[in-house]
This record gives sequence, structure tokens and C-alpha cells, in this order.
Amino acid sequence: MWCVGHWLVVVAAVVVATVAALPANIPENLQPLIGHQVWEVSSERGEAVLWNLVTEGHIDVLDHSGTTRKFRVAGKDADKVAGTLRTANLTHSVLIRDLALFLKEEEGPVERRADISRSCTTTSCPVPSKDAYMTFKEIEYYLKHIGNNNPRVELRSLGKSHEGRDIWLVHIKPVTSKRVGARIAFSHMRKRAIWIEGGIHARERISPAVTLLLIDHFLNDFPQDKPFDIYIVPMANPDGYVYTWTNDRLWRKNRRNNAGSCEGVDLNRNWDAHWGVGASTQTCSEVYRGPSPFSEPETKVLSEEMTRLNNQLNFDLVLSIHNYGQVLLYPYGWTTNPAPHTEDMKKKGNVFLKAAKAHAGTVYTMVNTAGGFYYAAGATDDWAKEKLGTRYVYTLELRDKGRYGFTLPANQILSTATEVWQGLDMMINAIAPEKTARPN
Repeated sequence: MWCVGHWLVVVAAVVVATVAALPANIPENLQPLIGHQVWEVSSERGEAVLWNLVTEGHIDVLDHSGTTRKFRVAGKDADKVAGTLRTANLTHSVLIRDLALFLKEEEGPVERRADISRSCTTTSCPVPSKDAYMTFKEIEYYLKHIGNNNPRVELRSLGKSHEGRDIWLVHIKPVTSKRVGARIAFSHMRKRAIWIEGGIHARERISPAVTLLLIDHFLNDFPQDKPFDIYIVPMANPDGYVYTWTNDRLWRKNRRNNAGSCEGVDLNRNWDAHWGVGASTQTCSEVYRGPSPFSEPETKVLSEEMTRLNNQLNFDLVLSIHNYGQVLLYPYGWTTNPAPHTEDMKKKGNVFLKAAKAHAGTVYTMVNTAGGFYYAAGATDDWAKEKLGTRYVYTLELRDKGRYGFTLPANQILSTATEVWQGLDMMINAIAPEKTARPN
């Protein structure tokens, strides 16, 4: 998702270095970014112009805050974008002259993967990594480990991605509680549940990293007798995620083979909730909505499972985890009209903000998506609010404010996950006393 904040602070020495010839040892997944630049337009009145360039697939906006707009421009589009800006009497400055070189300097040697390969194997992967980003295979090792070794965990594949990878669902079951006397047994009540989705945008690696650590927290730090079934999809876009490791570090979409020259669909614009608002019909756009709602196997299986479960239980909370910007967003994204239970969402959201800040002082803000951020329909959150009727629905943009953006260093995984857990735990505690469970 596009995010509030300034994407990447540019050190003067790095900018100067980009003028020189590129070194030969640029990693393969950064090579598609050779010649890409980051530009800035210093006027809010450029918003409509930039949006047209986004929908046409010429730029990738990286900043939606303040009085400036930062965006990525490929070398092949530079003349077109510059000409459009001149026609609109908008001036721009170049912040990063070659994004591949910049990211190589920022990320260092393969993100310094620590000793994860020694602790996560096909036969043993007891905990998710706290200091290195896991490959998709390593994520699967961990999920299968807890599925095979924890009786409270049910691990299921909801279906296959375009390229045949599993879309895994982790179900963490509460310890059933039979109550006597005047109290009603949980078994006679409609169950309550929480749904958490991570990794729907491929380049946002901190999202699945945090989501995996939330699984660990729910297994070890969450009271087992709380009447919540926890459903977590840590990797909603496995093909795109793998592609960020092998081909293009900043790939966002899935890997649909479109008829044109550009691949992929923005899975967070493909849900059947005012599909098309805040999205593009152009395949080369980063916000390409797809040929039809739920045209993608990833969103299709996610929505079908959420619908099936919602017919059996109550989703008290639906949370979609992204980065970056440190923002908690609540619906709607397709209109500025208030969604049902907006005041309730704001109250529980403030609980999250306060508790998250208590860990390391990280400040998260809370805004309505369309009113305080940008129009974005066809997303998980709007669909869950409208189609499922879930009371508490949020999209959480994780760290940071833009210093590293989509390339948040792995040494911030643990602290980010801890503050999110503290916020989420307190939010669930605030939701729990509400009388949302009802007899079947």
C-alpha cells in the first residue's frame, strides 16, 4: 500500500555516487531498478496529475503526506513524466538518481541473513526469525512445524496461487470451556474469531515477518481460554514475495500473466467492494485492479474462506497488515462517508495506539482511509466491513515513516512485532467483554 511519510532519506554522498558508472555486482533482484529514480513534486496541487500518471503505469507514488509527493520513475518513463509535469506547471527535483545502487548501499549483502539457515530446516523450524527476513520456503518450514507439533494449531492450504504455491491458513484454537450453572457453555454459543492477513503486497517484507511473530505470540502469550478462534494468513501473495527475492525487490503485485506487456494484479484492489475506485484498468499500473473482482486465485480463496467462516462464527476483528507509514486505517476507502461502527473502531484503535507506543515509543496515528489517506477500494478492509459486517476492521501500516520504507532493516523485525503485539493484545482485551457472541 502507498504510505504516509518520506520514502528514503538521501545522503548527499550516495546521490553523487550514482552519477558514476554502476558497479557490476548489483544483486539480481535489484537489476530491474537500474535507472529508476525517485522524484519529488513540491506542491499539493500536483495530486491529480500524479494520480493520472499512476493509473497509466508511469510512476509509483511513495508518499502521500505533507506538501510534497515522492514517487519512483523508471528510465523509460522519465521523458513522459517530465513532460506531463511541465505541461501542468509543476517542478520536480531528483532525490535518488539510481535506485538500484541506492538500495544496494542501503541493504548491504543479502540483508545480512544471520544464522536463520541453521535454525530453520525442513525437519525443524520451531520459531519464526526475529532478525532476518525468511524466504517463502523457510516460512513454510515454520508453518508445518507448528502444524505438526502444536495440538491447538490447524494448518490448511486454502488453494494455490497463479504459480502453484500454497496459500496457508493457520487456525489457532482456544481451549474449550464448559461452564456450569447459570453460565452458557461456549459450545452453545456462536464462536468468536479474529482474522489477520499479511503479505498481500509482495515488497512489504516486514508484514509477513510481523504476522509470523504474531502467530508465536498467540501460541505462547495469549490466554488459551479466551473465546477466540484465531485465523492468520501470513503470506497472501507467495508468488510476488518469491519474485522480490529472485527478480525485483520492489515488486508489489501478484504474478498474473496479463495479455499486455506488464504482469501482475494489485491484490488489494481486486476484492468485490466498489471494485475500481482508487484503482487502474492499465496492466502496467501498480494499482491495476485485475480484469474482474476476485479474478485472482489468491483473493478468491481468501474471500471464500472468510465467507465460509463468517457463516459459522463472528469475526470480531479483521486486520490487514502492510507497510509503511505507522498508520492504523479504518474503512471506508471508497468513500468519505462514515462506515458502520466508526466511533467504535476509533475507540479501539486508540487503545492500540497507546499500547503500541508504550513498547519503544513508536508513534502510530489513526485515520480514515479515504478521508485522511487516499481513495482505495477493492481492498480487504472495505470488503470485510461491507460484505461480512465485521465491527472492527483495520489496515495497519507498520514501520517506518519512510527512512527505509519497503526495505526496513531486519534488525527492526522484533521491535516492530513486539509493539504490534502489545497494541493488538490490548485491543482484543477491550473487544472481548462486548456481547458479540450469540446463540446458534
